[in-house]
Amino acid sequence: MKYQARKTLRIEDGRIFEIEERLPKEVGIDIFANGDLFAKATITPSLEREFVAGHLRYRGLIEDASQIRSLKIEGRKAWAEIDSRSEKAQEAETARKRCEADGTIGPDGISRSGWTVRADWILSNLAATLDSELYKKTGGTHTSSLCRGEAILATAEDVGRLNTLDKAFGWGVLRGLDLGSCYAVTSGRITSATIEKVSRFGVPLVASKGAVTTLAVEMAERKGMTLVGFARKTRMNVYVGRDRVTLD
Repeated sequence: MKYQARKTLRIEDGRIFEIEERLPKEVGIDIFANGDLFAKATITPSLEREFVAGHLRYRGLIEDASQIRSLKIEGRKAWAEIDSRSEKAQEAETARKRCEADGTIGPDGISRSGWTVRADWILSNLAATLDSELYKKTGGTHTSSLCRGEAILATAEDVGRLNTLDKAFGWGVLRGLDLGSCYAVTSGRITSATIEKVSRFGVPLVASKGAVTTLAVEMAERKGMTLVGFARKTRMNVYVGRDRVTLD
C-alpha cells in the first residue's frame, strides 16, 4: 500500500471536526553494495528494485544491468552484488570524453543530434502521467514516466520528485534499454538537480508541466539536452534543444 488512512482533526470555517485523511507513505531504505552500506534514502514503497538499480547507475557504481549479479529487497534493506566497472566501460568513457571535446556529444554522453519527438506525443504522455490515482488520493506525490516515441514505457510515483526519475530510469536499466533513445516527462519543477539526474542516465529530453530554473536552462544547454517546461494541454515552452521537438 502506497498510502495510509489516518483520522485527522480538521479546522475549517470556524468549525472543528474529524476526517479521514490519506497520507502518502514514506519509508527509509538502506542500500548495500557488496555488503557495504552505500546509501540511505526515503521513498514511497513501490518499484524498490528499480529505484536501487537507478540509484546505483546514477551514482556511477554500474554502467548497465550486466554488472548486477543479484539484487534483493528484504524489508527496508536492499542488497546488491555488483561487478566493479569493467575495462570496457572505462574505455567507453574515454571515447565519450573525446567526442565531448570535439563537440559531437555533450557531457554525460548525450548526442547533440539524432532523433526527434512530436510535441503532441510529449503533451499526451505528460497528461497520462499526471493522471495519478495516488496523487488524487493523497495530493502529496510526484509522478514521472520514461517514454519512447508516442509510448510510455514505465511510470513511477514517489513523495520525492527525483526518486521518480531513479525509479523510471532504473526500470530501463534493468531491462537493458538504450536510454539515449528515450525521454522523460515529470510532474515536478525542473531545477539543476533534475538536469543533473536526467543527464547522468544519458536521457536527452525532459519535459514538465511546471517551471524551470535559470541554472537548469544553463546546465541543459551545456550538456546538449532538450528542456521543456510549462507543458500543459496544447502548449509548451522549449527552452533549450529546439531541434528535437517537432510538430509532425
